[in-house]
Amino acid sequence: MKKIGVIGCGNMGSVLAEGIISAGRYRLYVSDVKREKLKKPVKLGAQPASNTELAENSDVIILAVKPDKVVETIEEIKSFLTPSKILISIAAGISTAAIEKVSGGKTSVVRLMPNVNVRVKAGLLPYCTGRYAAGCGKLTEQIFSPLGIVFKLPEKKFDSVTAISGSGPGFLFYIAENISAVCRRKGFTDKQSRAITAYLLYGAGKMLVETGLAPETLKQTVTSPGGTTLAGLNVFKQKNFPHILKKVIDSAEKRSRELSRRK
Repeated sequence: MKKIGVIGCGNMGSVLAEGIISAGRYRLYVSDVKREKLKKPVKLGAQPASNTELAENSDVIILAVKPDKVVETIEEIKSFLTPSKILISIAAGISTAAIEKVSGGKTSVVRLMPNVNVRVKAGLLPYCTGRYAAGCGKLTEQIFSPLGIVFKLPEKKFDSVTAISGSGPGFLFYIAENISAVCRRKGFTDKQSRAITAYLLYGAGKMLVETGLAPETLKQTVTSPGGTTLAGLNVFKQKNFPHILKKVIDSAEKRSRELSRRK
């Protein structure tokens, strides 16, 4: 049984820990400077530990601390980072090369970028492997697959995927916020507005996943000549919605690059 350690049990770290526990394949250690954050994973079966105890005993170490805490955390555990261990970082903007430099030696480093949807086990979890971690992809996919879709990307794509899959839920929540507001202005109750909005997005996403059809194809199934859907879509075209969406994503990607350069 592989032994996995999660350092940092904040919002994302705790979700990752719960997903690992649910798989039932691994022995899990958890650590956090705030001990109260360990209560839930420990209740589910994880073993609490200090950072050094966790690093010493784990085959795979997941760094789920904030980006500004990555260097000091690695410095604390670096004496336990043997070539046989894998170090997985979810810190935004910190490259595998930067982590390897701090770690010293030939550390197997994997960079993972889970999005917020892992909370409902429908996340996107792109990853890339560092210079010494070429053979670590299969295990990475096995560990995180209970939480969503795990897929490998070149590291040069990470600013783009951060803008799309990382920030994307926020953009969709913004659209949902505005649909709900329109519903309320048209006289629906708050409860009705929330339900209409949630199931519009949930149902459309479910259709995309379960049918495997392209968005364009599904769009046509609800678009009749001279009908209501076409009337609404024409406004999107008039306002050049594709251009607006591209600008939104490009702006997020630019910010990701700026933050990466600061690290």
